[in-house]
Amino acid sequence: MKSQDALEDRFRTGARVSWGNMAANLALVAFKLFAGILGKSSAMVADAAHSASDLVATSVVLMSLRVSKKPADEDHPYGHGKAEPVAAKIVGLILVAAGVVIGVDSVRKIASGSYTEPGRIALVAAILSIVVKEAMYRITAATARKIESSAVMAEALHHRSDAYSSVGTFVGILGARAGLTVLDPIAGIAVAALIVKMGLDIVKASSEELMDTQADPDTLSAVQSAVGAVEGVSDVHYLATRRYGGYAHVDLRIGVDPSISVVEGHDIAVEVEQAIKDVCPHVIGVMVHVDPESVHEDDPAGHGYPNLLQPGDS
Repeated sequence: MKSQDALEDRFRTGARVSWGNMAANLALVAFKLFAGILGKSSAMVADAAHSASDLVATSVVLMSLRVSKKPADEDHPYGHGKAEPVAAKIVGLILVAAGVVIGVDSVRKIASGSYTEPGRIALVAAILSIVVKEAMYRITAATARKIESSAVMAEALHHRSDAYSSVGTFVGILGARAGLTVLDPIAGIAVAALIVKMGLDIVKASSEELMDTQADPDTLSAVQSAVGAVEGVSDVHYLATRRYGGYAHVDLRIGVDPSISVVEGHDIAVEVEQAIKDVCPHVIGVMVHVDPESVHEDDPAGHGYPNLLQPGDS
């Protein structure tokens, strides 16, 4: 398992950017709400509500980072990393709910004809939001990739959705000030649709991680090559991976010479584990089952899996 110091460093890196996001969001929400009310722009008020949902999302991410850094215990032998995809799913659902509320409100305004020409301050707020939110997305996404966190990446995408929605808000307000006042609530509907779409994408991605979707092909290939380079491994006939937040666990069955001793087989398994961790630093656990090299050909315990090593790997 990775050292607790590494987990603490990862938490501090993620928490630092999340706290910064929360402070920036508080200021942005206040200004956008003020501009929306004073400028009589339903699209800007909707945009402010979207930014307000970022505060809730960031709070959820912070809590998940704190939980995921906890070491494995008796009740959670694989650690607490799955707190992050759980948080990502919550963030996605928050986005979907915010989008639905914004969309319904905008439709109601169109149906009732209760829309007016927005003031110039709403236009300024939209431009400021686009710049600030895009900057927040880039900083947060870079951090998410650095610490390999699905929860922090969901937070980053939340900021990106806010930047996109502000673009729609800007277009709607600009059109409304040009005389097409109905464009303001129409922009609100466009913003709502975008938010719902992004929220559903986050829910889908986090659900796949919670359901132990296999690692990406590059990781699998790296694992196979690393194992094949270990002396004494004749084949790999089972390989499965599971993700735990920014980390992963690998299960595999290897074939070795049936004439070697149990101790020699154990030593090979230890080398395999270290080889995998060397090429995939995010792998925190490896379970190696050692079989005689022919077991997968005629023993049901081998599950009938073919040799996964590529020619030249062993």
